[in-house]
Amino acid sequence: MKLTIFATSDVHGTIYPYNYFDRKPLRHGLLVLRTYIEQYKKERPDEIVLTVDNGDLLQGDVWSDYDVDHPDDPLITAHLNGMYDVIGLGNHEFNFGLDYLDTLYSKVETPVINSNIDFLGSPLKEKIRKNVVLEYDAPDGRVKVGFVSAVPTQIMKWDKQNLEGKVEVSPMQDSIDREVAVLKAQGADMVILLSHSGMSRAKQDLEKFGENQALLMTFLKDIDGIVFGHTHEMFPHDAYEIDVSTLDIVKGTVNGVPMVQPDVSASHLGKLSFDIDMTDGFEITDSRAQLIKASRIEPDAHLLQKYEGQHQKVLEYLSTGLGKIQNPWHSYFSRVAPSYPVQAVAEAVKQYTHEIKDEIGLPDLPVLPFASAVKSGRDGPDDYTVIEPGPSTLSDAIDLYKHANNFMIIKVDGRILKEWLEWSASQFTSPEHDSLLHPNRSRGGFPGYNFDLFTDLEYTIDISRPPRYASAAKQISDSGRIVAMSYRGKEIQADDEFIIPAHNYRVSYTPFLREQEVLHESDKSIRDLVIKYMKGAPDFELKNPITVIPSGKYHFISATKARGYIKDEPIRHIREMGDGFSWYEIEM
Repeated sequence: MKLTIFATSDVHGTIYPYNYFDRKPLRHGLLVLRTYIEQYKKERPDEIVLTVDNGDLLQGDVWSDYDVDHPDDPLITAHLNGMYDVIGLGNHEFNFGLDYLDTLYSKVETPVINSNIDFLGSPLKEKIRKNVVLEYDAPDGRVKVGFVSAVPTQIMKWDKQNLEGKVEVSPMQDSIDREVAVLKAQGADMVILLSHSGMSRAKQDLEKFGENQALLMTFLKDIDGIVFGHTHEMFPHDAYEIDVSTLDIVKGTVNGVPMVQPDVSASHLGKLSFDIDMTDGFEITDSRAQLIKASRIEPDAHLLQKYEGQHQKVLEYLSTGLGKIQNPWHSYFSRVAPSYPVQAVAEAVKQYTHEIKDEIGLPDLPVLPFASAVKSGRDGPDDYTVIEPGPSTLSDAIDLYKHANNFMIIKVDGRILKEWLEWSASQFTSPEHDSLLHPNRSRGGFPGYNFDLFTDLEYTIDISRPPRYASAAKQISDSGRIVAMSYRGKEIQADDEFIIPAHNYRVSYTPFLREQEVLHESDKSIRDLVIKYMKGAPDFELKNPITVIPSGKYHFISATKARGYIKDEPIRHIREMGDGFSWYEIEM
């Protein structure tokens, strides 16, 4: 007997195969994957086929934004009910708060599970189960498949404002171990883990409260297959980098357990395959994992037509007119050079802070805005912001800031500010490296969304010195790369104080910011402020606050399409890499 489990993870609202920012069709999306699954089921009527999601489905693309603005009539629920047998939670499910989740999951019939969160007094306690067993009648007997699910405990930092005092989160391993034992006691023949957590051998991930623990899960008893995610990577895949002696990349197993991680934005479909012998009880005789690339699937025209109305609703929603911009805005070089999209976010939060300064009684201190290189290629060569001159729309404003982070204001002194700059400076490698930048990824790299640029400062980074921080803001050395920092021509002292317009994710996530004085907390999101700002006619002078030394020519990677946007920057295209990315050279 054969049993197949199809899996998605980190879909981030990518439902319809259409790029709402470039306004062009895509070759991937949930409906494309659904085409494959439905055809597979039709061709194999005797096979048990299940479909699961591993979290981070509700937040990300513009369908998610539409649903947040229309919570009583969300678009996503039709897809949750029509496609999945089990749904697990990801960390981004909590970005919009528990009330939103409760409203949405009230319309979802598919079992939603999580094993390591206690929802305390929330109605979600009844809607989100600790585990689930699905039973199927097969020619050889009845099969019981159990499912468990876990998210990193770090959600209490990332969404502190939405979760503190409302939920309790337990270590992933302990919770999964407990719930698997419950399932086996209930007679589950096999158990599948939905792990919204990456696979890593880094020391901090192997600790009890580590973030990426999929590898550790392979050592737990009675887990027969794992769907993992969170880090937006592909497994099994030849390019996956991890040093594990028990890895079988051909079968897609680690420690004999089949594992699949289907990348991001419904670009791939994960597949766990099991051969089962029920001659004498229940025995899995073979298991394997593989990825199916969405771009190789021809989407079902009838399925697309069925949801064309929803697609049109989203298009209409996004076409809402805002203001005008005068120059092309793009984020292709935002990790190495000034960027209109990055600075626009900083200008938006600075403007709003000044607007409410007297109303909320802020101290008379300098306001220092920052913004990060959010869309800078982490999720592929199309993961950049590009806005052409002319009238802007709601779609453009959302593209500038895609995360649902809440606005807040903190106070820091010069000492903390320097630590902040040191962390961002750690995105750079050293002069002898082939690339100026660490890879744009959370595992084994430095993601662009952690590179904060303080546009109103002037500071110098000496990359010949070792980095002080790892990408997760953990100090790794006593080195200092920030050799000069000033504000309006005056050198910043350790006891100087500043007002920082920030957001809940940055403050909660970053160790050296968690204890800083909070001057204001808001239920407005950064995106709300960006949309408000874009309704005007944004007009600001592009600033370059960073000087990198030693000066010289350095290489870095960006999208091949970026070469069409090189103007006065000291940047030249070197060569294509063949995957939509290219090598560039910049004179620093």
